[in-house]
Amino acid sequence: MVAEAPSSSASPSLWSRIKGPWEVPSFRWYWAGSLAQAMSQGMQFLVLGWLVLEVTGDKTQLGLTISLYGLPNIAFLLAGGIIADRMDRKQLLMVTQAMVGAMIAGLAALTVTDNVALWHIYLAAALLGVLQALNMPARLAMLADLVGERRLLDAVAQFNAAQHAGRIVGPPVAGVLIDQWNIGMVLVLNAACYGASVLLLVMVRGAYRPLAAGRQPLLRHIGEGLSVIRDTPMLLTVLVMTCVFGGFGMSHLQVIPAFAKEQLDSGASEVGLLLLGSGIGALTGSLTLTLMHRAWLYRWLLFCLVTFSALLTLFAWSGSFDDLTGTSWGGWFWVTWVFTLLVGIVAIGWVWPLTTTITQLASPAEVRGRVMGVLHLVPGLHFLGAWPLTLAAAGVGWPLAITGAAAMTLLVALTFGLGRKTGRELAAHPSAT
Repeated sequence: MVAEAPSSSASPSLWSRIKGPWEVPSFRWYWAGSLAQAMSQGMQFLVLGWLVLEVTGDKTQLGLTISLYGLPNIAFLLAGGIIADRMDRKQLLMVTQAMVGAMIAGLAALTVTDNVALWHIYLAAALLGVLQALNMPARLAMLADLVGERRLLDAVAQFNAAQHAGRIVGPPVAGVLIDQWNIGMVLVLNAACYGASVLLLVMVRGAYRPLAAGRQPLLRHIGEGLSVIRDTPMLLTVLVMTCVFGGFGMSHLQVIPAFAKEQLDSGASEVGLLLLGSGIGALTGSLTLTLMHRAWLYRWLLFCLVTFSALLTLFAWSGSFDDLTGTSWGGWFWVTWVFTLLVGIVAIGWVWPLTTTITQLASPAEVRGRVMGVLHLVPGLHFLGAWPLTLAAAGVGWPLAITGAAAMTLLVALTFGLGRKTGRELAAHPSAT
């Protein structure tokens, strides 16, 4: 573990908190690799989504494809957490990202030669979900290995800034290139970006030493992680709220290509702009996260979940304002863009890093990978919720479907996070961070 900085009675300045993680050379390489990986992933989801819409023209097929990505993502996450505790995390990241790049390259070859079929996309989505499940717990847990616990919140904020900066660049570039070139060539570029992320990881020198594998069966390892969550009120409460937030509230982000095409009559470039807005918001949120007082992280999380629910409802109806107001103004796309930006600030820029920080601080080091594996159910639920959301949209329309998802997030935040005695106690006392 990285040595901790000496404690001081005075609160560190904003600048010292920002530069703290950068004093660790391996963190700088890790940050650059995360930036390349995030740009690749941002391109990946737009390209795969648009490819499905071109092949089928059916939003429910897009939702099914995203859910096929999410199902193995969830199924293998706990195993991924165990592997993150038992293997060299750097090597695990390099292998899984190289395999993702190879998978995208194979899909690119099929697309360029005009041999791609829907089942190819289904298969690729499922395999990518498995690889993501093995990758992400190690990626998150490795932050504490590199910078130590005292600088963890600041490292998480800057790690998320890299993730969101990559997602700012990736989707609009992919959208423009789809319109100017073709999907096959964009997939080739996507695979090359994954290759770059692997090369940057070579320079990372992690301090983590894998635990001995021992003779305990897989289910025993999983049970240890779940027992820690069950017996730690902070972990249990935060993970339940965040899982509902992910499964209901954040599933809208995965189906933006279909939402934009049907609700806003937009093309691939406009979809890229919406995802650009989400990425800018996420980056803005990450950069302002250091302004939050570290002693009240749980209160901030509750505030963000309530605010997110309100903003998501406005986003859901922003494409219907012409119908609601009886006007024919053509600028509602940019209203939707603004709400996408605001949702990105709160949901991705604040809720996710707050949850990541709280979870890592509340988790013992020896089971941190397994607990982070459970936490990463949340992004998996983003994807798994895509198909039900598109089915609901096919029945009642996009505005009502997304509003219902926002209402579920708000309900659980208020009842489970604040209505229960445990939730009120957590909100009443500062965290030991």
